[in-house]
Amino acid sequence: MKTGGAMHALRLALLGLALLALLVLPPSQSSAQSSSISLQIQNPVCMQSSLDSGTCYIRMRSISAVGSGSSFSRLQVFVNGKLRANTGGFFENSGYVVGNMFGSGFVVSCGGKNASGDPDFGQSYTIQVVASLADSTTTTGSIAVFCPYYEGKSFLPFLLR
Repeated sequence: MKTGGAMHALRLALLGLALLALLVLPPSQSSAQSSSISLQIQNPVCMQSSLDSGTCYIRMRSISAVGSGSSFSRLQVFVNGKLRANTGGFFENSGYVVGNMFGSGFVVSCGGKNASGDPDFGQSYTIQVVASLADSTTTTGSIAVFCPYYEGKSFLPFLLR
């Protein structure tokens, strides 16, 4: 019976030491890091396709996103809420899109004079870029661009015979 009491006392002593260690020692740092992602949109602009056309192109110099680790997943471009480009990554830590990868740009209507509320411009559009990581971490950037207005006139050269 004495060995049973000695085992019980040893267990209590070890439990007491463990509780004391928890109180005295600083908490260990968690090894899990939170995910992060950064996003840059460079030089968005709206340009008229030709002087006699009411269509414009929205172009950007580049879009870049850098995520923590190798978990970059997706880069999406929206124009006025409509998905216009969707790119993906596989075991990447970043995404980089050069503007000419979208051809001439995203085709939109230029709009008439004062269509955006500014008499010097036509229609305005909101460009929104969403970058995502595999763990559903996202970041969003948006900017408004103003297009030149289209008067609906075609200018023909004056020819003399």
